[in-house]
Amino acid sequence: MAQSSTPSDYLSLGRQLAILLGSSLEGRSGDALKELARAYDPSANDARVSAEVFLFHKYLVVQSCVGMFPESEVERVIGGLFAALNEKATRLEFSQERQQAMEQMWQMRARQFDAPFTEDREHFVQQAQDGVYWKHSLSRFCQNVLELENPPDIWAGGKGPSHKASAAVTEAVEQLVAAMREMSRLHFGVS
Repeated sequence: MAQSSTPSDYLSLGRQLAILLGSSLEGRSGDALKELARAYDPSANDARVSAEVFLFHKYLVVQSCVGMFPESEVERVIGGLFAALNEKATRLEFSQERQQAMEQMWQMRARQFDAPFTEDREHFVQQAQDGVYWKHSLSRFCQNVLELENPPDIWAGGKGPSHKASAAVTEAVEQLVAAMREMSRLHFGVS
């Protein structure tokens, strides 16, 4: 039987999750999303693209926590992740105003991703035959890079940057799930 976790245990878990987030950002998924953003909006500046890539991956990590940790612990585990990210922001000496703006942006993006991600997760869990997942979430990601009234169909034309991003995000989600499954087993005795 696993022991009850203390607040410091949640911060420790949060730090581990922050490392997973960083690995996703620096991996194939981060690169593929940057490529997709530049294909969608060649004029997008690097800071904007990097911010949107970060927010997308942060959302993936949070949503993966929901399915991988015991329901009774999820809120505290995610709180540990946010505390770990706040530690990093403090070390980077972001002003209080900047941290508040980042938090507001996160909340807005999380709300924007909720509906598309829910649809995409069902498609993913059902292992749909087309093998292309995250269509709605990646379309939302592109709209976050540049809001267009009539956005182009990023999925038209076969194997473009959107398909590459979908495969990379699937790989990132699978890696997150595997790592979190092990974390949950070690910390909560749940596999």
